[in-house]
Amino acid sequence: MTTPLISTITPCFKMKPYLKLFLEELPNQTIFNQIEVVLDHNEPDEEELAWVKEFQDKHPGRLKHIITNPVEFIGPSMNRCIKEASADLLAIWNVDDLRTPNSLELQVQAFDAGADMVYGNFHLVRKFGTKKGTWIDFSQYQNKPDEFFRSMLFGPFMAFRKSLCTKAGMFDEQFKSGADFDLALRLAFHGKPILAQGSLGYYLNEGKGASTRPDSKQPLERTAIELRYGIYDKLDYDYVIPALSYDLNNLYEGQRVIPINTFVPDYKNYLAKAKEKLLNKGLNSYTLHRTFHIKKIKTSLKTLIKKIIV
Repeated sequence: MTTPLISTITPCFKMKPYLKLFLEELPNQTIFNQIEVVLDHNEPDEEELAWVKEFQDKHPGRLKHIITNPVEFIGPSMNRCIKEASADLLAIWNVDDLRTPNSLELQVQAFDAGADMVYGNFHLVRKFGTKKGTWIDFSQYQNKPDEFFRSMLFGPFMAFRKSLCTKAGMFDEQFKSGADFDLALRLAFHGKPILAQGSLGYYLNEGKGASTRPDSKQPLERTAIELRYGIYDKLDYDYVIPALSYDLNNLYEGQRVIPINTFVPDYKNYLAKAKEKLLNKGLNSYTLHRTFHIKKIKTSLKTLIKKIIV
């Protein structure tokens, strides 16, 4: 097999309701014969293994199947996919998300145009398999490069060069729901993002994901990451103290503990400038929000008491 043009990062755990259609959709990619799907399969059952084998028999060389048992968290799974990938171009493709047929081709075109990271527009859907949903448009950020240091703009289908990880690092395995956001910010320090043309796919939000379910760690981990990179004006200060339980100064990759300043140029001065520019703004905004929230609660209570008395 020749080296693939692009490899996917595809972690998989408890994805049985989605896996069969995912496999059926793969050959629809316009550059299917040039892709490699790196599937890190955590605790698969016999039927899932049969589906994968059937796919591999039909399409040899297209899917690299890694069986992980016992299950590991998302960070180690993502990092394993990166290490096992044969191509330098990498694209995240979760099993419960479907891509448009030319999705990977569009991202490769953006890489050919000089991108180090590729992001794109997509539809947010509430039911797996449907292709109707809310259009999420990131094109407004093409002329706002600084926003890539502050927000998760690479989306669920983000792609990047594997070689960039030598400068930006891998996924921080401390995080269970925010690892992609954390990596995206570090990638932004070292490369050029380009928007892919068209739609990249259909991102599923059923409220069951690591960042979308009711008990998600997303608000806590988002706060930890914002603290790590000095995004002080966006902080929800209710989460600041518990967020300090994360080791903000170090990245965890397997047995390795690596100082975050290894991956962020002039890290100390970067945080100092952010503190000077954004900290008071964030505190003032939070105080205003809290005051408004308290006033709203008091008004609601007064209205409720009047109704009860009457």
